[in-house]
Amino acid sequence: MGLPESYVNNVGNLVKFLDQIRAAGVPDRVTVEFLKTLGFKSSNDRPIIAVLKGIGFLDANGTPTDAYRAFRDPHGGPKVLARALRTAYSDLFLANTKAHELPVDKLKGIIATKTSKGETVVKLIAATFKALCKAADFSEPLEEVAQPPTQQTKKKHDKGVDDITPPPPPPVGVPGFHYNIQIHLPTTTDITVYNAIFKSLKEHLLS
Repeated sequence: MGLPESYVNNVGNLVKFLDQIRAAGVPDRVTVEFLKTLGFKSSNDRPIIAVLKGIGFLDANGTPTDAYRAFRDPHGGPKVLARALRTAYSDLFLANTKAHELPVDKLKGIIATKTSKGETVVKLIAATFKALCKAADFSEPLEEVAQPPTQQTKKKHDKGVDDITPPPPPPVGVPGFHYNIQIHLPTTTDITVYNAIFKSLKEHLLS
C-alpha cells in the first residue's frame, strides 16, 4: 500500500479513541457523530476517521472492517493492529523492519522521501504512526514470503498425493541395461495372426 498520509494533531486522543473502540459497540459507520458520542467533539479529532481508513480499520464509506472488529479483542487486538500497520506503512517497514522502534526524527527522514508533504505534515505523519505503534504488539515474527510451488509440488497438489518418493538410484558399480524392442506387424485382416504374435512375445519375453 505504501504510506498513508493521514494524521492527527492530537495523538493522545487517537490513542484514547482506540481504547474506546473496545468499550463501544460496532457502529454501521464511524462518523463525526459517532466520535462525538464517544466524547471526541473537537474538530481536531475528525481526522481520526481518515487515519482508521488508512490502516484498513474502516472502508472508504467509514464502515468498520473485520480488522476493526478483531482489534476489539483485548488480548489479540494489539497484534491485529501491528499487522495492519505493517501492511499500511509497508514503505516504512521496507526501509527498516524495526520501523515501529524508530524515533520520530528517524521516521521523518524516511517519510520525507515517500511524500511531497512539507516538514510540518511529515512530522505529524510520523507522530501519528508512533502513536499507533504504542497501541500495537509487534511480538509476532514477520511472515515469510511464500515461495512459488515447484513443478513436483504442484503435481502433488493436483494429484492429492501427500508424498512422492523418487525411485532409488541403481547400486554403485552395477551397470544398467535398456532394451528397445521394435515389432513390425504384418498387414493383415486376420486377427488370429496378431494374437499369435503377442502370445509368443508374452511367453518368451515376459516369463
